[in-house]
Amino acid sequence: MRLIPFLAAFLLLSDNPATAFDGPRQSTNVPRFDVAVDKALAYLHGAVEQQKPHGGAQVLVAYALIKCGVPKEDPHVAQAIAAAVDRSSSSVYQPVSGYEHIYGSGVDSMLLADINPDLYLPNLQTIANYVQSAQRADGSWSDGPQQPGDVSMSQYGVLSLWACQRAGCTVSGAAVDRAADFLMKKGNADGGWGYRPGTTAGPGLGASTHNMTMAGGGAVGICRLMLHGLRNPPKPEKKDEELLPGGLTKIDPLADAVQFGSAFPEYKPQNSAGAMDARVDRAFGWNLANFQPVSHVEHNLYYYYCLERAAAVGDLGEINGENWFIVYGDGLMTLQAADGSFNTHTGPVVGSCFALLYYMRSTDQILKKMYGLGQQLADRGNPFGDKKKKEPTELDRLIDDIANMDFDKLDETPVEVADEIVRSVLSIDDPEKLVGQVDQLKSLMKHPNDKVRSAAVWALGRTGNFKLVPLMLDGIRDNSVDVNIEAIQALRFIARKPQGFGETLAPFASLGTDEQITNASPEERLRLATPWREKALKDWSKWYFSVRPFEDRGGLDELQLAMPLRK
Repeated sequence: MRLIPFLAAFLLLSDNPATAFDGPRQSTNVPRFDVAVDKALAYLHGAVEQQKPHGGAQVLVAYALIKCGVPKEDPHVAQAIAAAVDRSSSSVYQPVSGYEHIYGSGVDSMLLADINPDLYLPNLQTIANYVQSAQRADGSWSDGPQQPGDVSMSQYGVLSLWACQRAGCTVSGAAVDRAADFLMKKGNADGGWGYRPGTTAGPGLGASTHNMTMAGGGAVGICRLMLHGLRNPPKPEKKDEELLPGGLTKIDPLADAVQFGSAFPEYKPQNSAGAMDARVDRAFGWNLANFQPVSHVEHNLYYYYCLERAAAVGDLGEINGENWFIVYGDGLMTLQAADGSFNTHTGPVVGSCFALLYYMRSTDQILKKMYGLGQQLADRGNPFGDKKKKEPTELDRLIDDIANMDFDKLDETPVEVADEIVRSVLSIDDPEKLVGQVDQLKSLMKHPNDKVRSAAVWALGRTGNFKLVPLMLDGIRDNSVDVNIEAIQALRFIARKPQGFGETLAPFASLGTDEQITNASPEERLRLATPWREKALKDWSKWYFSVRPFEDRGGLDELQLAMPLRK
């Protein structure tokens, strides 16, 4: 499968001097995701200074940057805008190259429509005309007349038309309807989509895949939005009544229909809103049945961007009882490299852009701009610029105490100092602060005092970081039941499994009262704790081995199961 190969192409070193991404940042509203975004932006800044992307990759980088809050005046964004304008300045759009023509038109139109739809309306109309002319009779798009339509490229055809339509271009409702009809008719019986429907081409050999199922579901959702309006429009707020002469009340029954309804009110679609909603729900059903928060597919980062779009327009709320954005966002975090990048089939620059578009909920931003809906994205400053220094808080001082510990002398820590460490750790109530202290907290798991180890496990678990699961598994092996319990609760939080695998958090309950438990012999306590630990370790290890990233698989961690518990 040749999915967006132009996104991996780069030129040599840029002639421009290095500049930072200036301007405010927007927040994901999840502290640990904000940390991941800052690291990805830092990587992207260095990468685009060393290797200047061109074509679709250049525009994709710019699009990801503006979604993060980087202003259009940034040199990298400005250069991408100029390139997109140049390709659309004549009467006929000049695509990047043959195969990539619809992918390129998609990212060009999305960038220009978000930057300044009024200024670039002529350019966007040129792109819209090209995309509609390239649509095949069955409603799909492809790389040539001899190739069957493919779901991925059809998704970008729909994205391009949506961007042009909301900018004010003349777009045919029939073209959108044909695209929807192709996707509605060409899906698989299990609710998903393959790459080129009706063929065995591409990953999956015609079977449903995660990438194409979310690409198809998102595209159907956008077609539904354009043809029928919002799936769940908000209830109108009560407003002051406007009185007409004679005391009559003015009523405007079409106001909400215009704002939240079809972009083509005079066109009658062949696919009903209900049928399209049901098709999107089937796509989500396939995705749930094949639940994969840590993507293992070839184009793994592409999956998250498709998922974000499908979830936004399809009104996906929860998955397995948890917020989808958190569940998949935690999975996505496990794919981030130490340098902040997210690598994918087409390289770390493109992969990092897709990750940023997920975390910044780029489609949700569009809906909010269109309808005043969606999440509120708060300014959190410029990670590349100077920040004003604040007076240290008590929390800052506590973290400094942890950071300045001599971890080589943990065995010599007096009891009163150990108690102070516990107090300091348990006083940290900001998960973002905890994320920044992971290395120190890991060291505290080696402390001879079980209360310190227990506090460290509690704090590490609150970061929600999937990469810390092996450390939590080691916490189950600890000879302290208190540490075991904190480790299990941390795993429940990270895995979004409130009940875990049914293991009790009170392994000594059968001994009776708290006093009887305290007075029980070490042998009796060990008799109850050992099988409880072994089962918890087995269940949680089996779960981890089934969902961890492919590159973390090597067999050595499985051998840990054969090692004796610490007694």
